[in-house]
Amino acid sequence: MALPSNFDDLLNQIGIELNELNSILSQSIKIVRERINLFPENIILMQIYSTLNNYALFAQNTQRRTQEAIEYLANSENISEENIREFGEDLSEQLGRIIEAKIVVNTIRNRLEK
Repeated sequence: MALPSNFDDLLNQIGIELNELNSILSQSIKIVRERINLFPENIILMQIYSTLNNYALFAQNTQRRTQEAIEYLANSENISEENIREFGEDLSEQLGRIIEAKIVVNTIRNRLEK
């Protein structure tokens, strides 16, 4: 069974959001590293650094899981409509998590830039 056409849109949106998240993460990690160099004993900066690295790990894992799921579906010959629906729901949920992570990381970055 072929995947619905809106899956491509959803996958593209996930890719765009992950790229934006990774970009914001890179900027944020760079800023917090600079601050840690100035204030190496600052526990709050270390916590922020850890939080940002956790989000970076989340982004990497999400990218990998999405690619593995797509490969599985592409290589499966007999896939039910229910499995396709569940996959779509999972992708939608992942997109929501990615957007939520972007909001948090962007808020952190904005606070660090002040």
